Amino acid sequence: MITLRDIRIAINRQLAKTGIEINSGDIEEGFKRPSFFVQLDNVNRSGDESQVQRSLTVRIYYFPKDRYEYAIEVLDMQEKLEDIFDLKLRIKDRYINVDEYISLVNDGVLNVSFDIEFYDGRDIEWAADKEKEFIDEHPIEKMEELDFEKE
Repeated sequence: MITLRDIRIAINRQLAKTGIEINSGDIEEGFKRPSFFVQLDNVNRSGDESQVQRSLTVRIYYFPKDRYEYAIEVLDMQEKLEDIFDLKLRIKDRYINVDEYISLVNDGVLNVSFDIEFYDGRDIEWAADKEKEFIDEHPIEKMEELDFEKE
């Protein structure tokens, strides 16, 4: 199964192609420029006995080198990120669709967001254990012989 950690690793692997530092601390703690911050947001999970549906929004913040003169640098990074996250994101051995790619600049910071959604099969052993637990908690009387009469 694909975990949130796997998703974060895949995103960071793509961002590493830019050669820019990826920070995982709190923005308020201070950081070197240029740098990226990554956030997973709107994480949803639902499913049934055999599979899990996951959807989430990826938010990437790019802080350019110069806080005051950033226009060209941000445009260049915007192009790079569009190319890096174009159509698919490789996570482990799968390629997940990248949907609703949006980028905007707010107070000199490039904000990129996109959605990913995928289905994942549940671990069969886990499902078997859950089924056994259910049967143990709710015993079912097995059907005996059933006779039909024709009229």
